[in-house]
Amino acid sequence: MPARFENLILYAICTLIWGSTWLVITFQIDAASPVTSVFWRFLLSTAILLLFCFWKKQNLKYSRQDHLLFAGQGVLMFSINYMLTYVAETMVSSGMVALSFTLLVYYNMFGMRLFFKKPITQNVIWGSLLGGVGIVFIFLNEILNFDPSSRTIWGLLVGFLATLSASLGNMVAQKSYQKRIPVVVTNTWGMLYGSLFTLIVALVLQHDLSIPLNARFLGALFYLALFGSVIAFGAYLSLAGRIGAEKAAYTSVLSPVIALTLSSFFENFHWTPYIILGVVLCLLGNVLTLTKRAG
Repeated sequence: MPARFENLILYAICTLIWGSTWLVITFQIDAASPVTSVFWRFLLSTAILLLFCFWKKQNLKYSRQDHLLFAGQGVLMFSINYMLTYVAETMVSSGMVALSFTLLVYYNMFGMRLFFKKPITQNVIWGSLLGGVGIVFIFLNEILNFDPSSRTIWGLLVGFLATLSASLGNMVAQKSYQKRIPVVVTNTWGMLYGSLFTLIVALVLQHDLSIPLNARFLGALFYLALFGSVIAFGAYLSLAGRIGAEKAAYTSVLSPVIALTLSSFFENFHWTPYIILGVVLCLLGNVLTLTKRAG
């Protein structure tokens, strides 16, 4: 199978799954705290991956230095990122939080420049400006009617911080890939460390860790653990290792559109001309940023 076609399949898996997970997250936080929901999600994901590793007889013994990378990825990508994401979704619609993750493209671009010395091209500069204008249009109503106590403003700020944490996790994962550590190994250990860190947070904050025994929560937990975490992250980090984290962030271009569409059906999200224009500009900015310069 040609490498380009394999990359396209990995991209499609991430986009379609993550486009739906934003809404499914709301099925969890309706019944449990964000921290509790994240803990059980990634603990179950870890169990699934461990079973897979044992079945495939995958080597899980690595050096202390490697485990520091696994822990760094886990805390940033599978704990802090998701705890903040879940908190953000208690404040604004799932589609709007998904849209905040389009910043992953720019975070990853600058992260790859800072940590791996990859150059920033003119496309990145112009794409960033175009995406920035799009964000202004999307949140024009909030900007014109700025209220420091607005849940929407705080929800978006938390979403932006979640995206930053995810990007830093991407940088750590990129280092693991450069060491040729299999993605399934980095994810298994990363999700284990991430769930343990989330457990510590839950205990410190004295959150109830019991699992809500209803079909809505349990169905969401299974879907998010298997599809949203194990399968989608496996595909995404494989893609990032093959083409680089900055280009793999292209998955954030279309998934927010899917999320916003679902949000309009299930959360009464209302499209306005300014939001539509802003989304188009954000997507064009992302595409321009990730387009390889000719010649």
